[in-house]
Amino acid sequence: MGIVRFEGRAVLGWGALLLGAGPFLLLWLLVEAWPPMARLDERVADGLNAAVSGSGVVVSALSAVTDLGGTGTAVLLMTLATVFLLIRRRRRLATFVVTTGLGLAALGPATKAIVDRARPMVDVPIVQTPSNASFPSGHSMTAVVVYGALLLVALPSVRRRVRPWLIAGAVLVMVAVGLTRLALGVHFVSDVLAGWALGVGWLAITGGAFRAWQHDLDQESDEPLDPLDGAPGEVARPTTGAGSALPGWQSAGRPLLVAAGTLFAGFTGLGLLVTAVLGQGWLASADRGVVRWLLERRTSELTTVLDTVGMVSGTPGFIAATLTMVVVGRAFTATWRPALFAVVAVIGELALYLATSQVVSRARPAIADLTAGLPTAASFPSGHAAGAAVLYGAVAALVVVYTRPRRRWLILSLPLLTALAVSVSRLYVAAHYPTDVLAGMLLGSLWVLACARYLLPDPDAEPSLAGEVRAAAVGDELDP
Repeated sequence: MGIVRFEGRAVLGWGALLLGAGPFLLLWLLVEAWPPMARLDERVADGLNAAVSGSGVVVSALSAVTDLGGTGTAVLLMTLATVFLLIRRRRRLATFVVTTGLGLAALGPATKAIVDRARPMVDVPIVQTPSNASFPSGHSMTAVVVYGALLLVALPSVRRRVRPWLIAGAVLVMVAVGLTRLALGVHFVSDVLAGWALGVGWLAITGGAFRAWQHDLDQESDEPLDPLDGAPGEVARPTTGAGSALPGWQSAGRPLLVAAGTLFAGFTGLGLLVTAVLGQGWLASADRGVVRWLLERRTSELTTVLDTVGMVSGTPGFIAATLTMVVVGRAFTATWRPALFAVVAVIGELALYLATSQVVSRARPAIADLTAGLPTAASFPSGHAAGAAVLYGAVAALVVVYTRPRRRWLILSLPLLTALAVSVSRLYVAAHYPTDVLAGMLLGSLWVLACARYLLPDPDAEPSLAGEVRAAAVGDELDP
């Protein structure tokens, strides 16, 4: 019944918000009936568009920041927060996050459809968006709700000296996302202000409903700064689990630097051998032959399938998978080892690929490909193949180390099959030669093995590791 009461209050609050959100309704009234507001909106939109549209670098930077308030980012963050809370057995907080997210998903499109305001008409359109969905700014509202909800959940669990920085960071992201919507010319000033107001209103409704639900259950927080007034056992405090001590410089940092240097030297030498020494022999002929053979077998259906496969090692998928490893690893093991392992593996692979490809500087296949905007002299090794091997190899390593499944070979087949599929997709679009993708797979595999060797605990040396981890994930919490 407690969940029903909470959901009921949230629904009632949602209706009250639509009927009586003062700032939002005031802005709507001004937009519809006060000409000076419309003129101000148009002047700001025109001025920002003129200042930004001529610089590709600025537009790219603004687009990257504005994605922090996009639907994909919101779904990813709210889903990961829910998964983390469920793993830590914080079901009521998970309910708060899910309800807040679902309300956001309904509130934004509904208000846009009701107002039906046209977007700014600028001289140089930068972003393609629906023309009649300007008021309120969905990205601005999303940033407030998503980062605000995460902040409310996280505040009681972090140390007091960190809280001001956490609050400042969340507010900075909210403000930055709104300003990018103005700078990109897709919203008016009033749209962004309305998005912020509506987001704050909805967050206040769900937060207030959650506090009332806690009081219904006679559970109150013992933490002075707990906006949701969660019960002591409900706060997702950080814990210390099995193997919590992070590896030091001597045991992990130095060996990994040596491994990275060795891999860089080895694959740079291999790349120069393939391109400079064997560049006109049978190996080069075989490389070109495979690419031509795949080119002759292109179809629209196969292109769609392999484009989808290639996305699993693209930048958005890479970021999403890395964040998932960090969050789930931290929640399940109650240590930072999985997070450190994932971040070092991913960043190290990227650095190795960039350094090696710049030195080797191999040109991509000289045929029409299905890629756009790729560096022309960065074919060896394949970054996508290396990234897939590292990313999904890291997932497999974490599963094997912390759960110790009986059929380990089934888990270890995941990175191999994924890297193979990604490699085929890169050959199909003529972004790489076969030797490029083979080198990428080998580079990624060796690097993730080195990271696992020096950053993850040895399950064979700690027979009770899996049981201790599971116990830590649901055990008593320690005060920060």
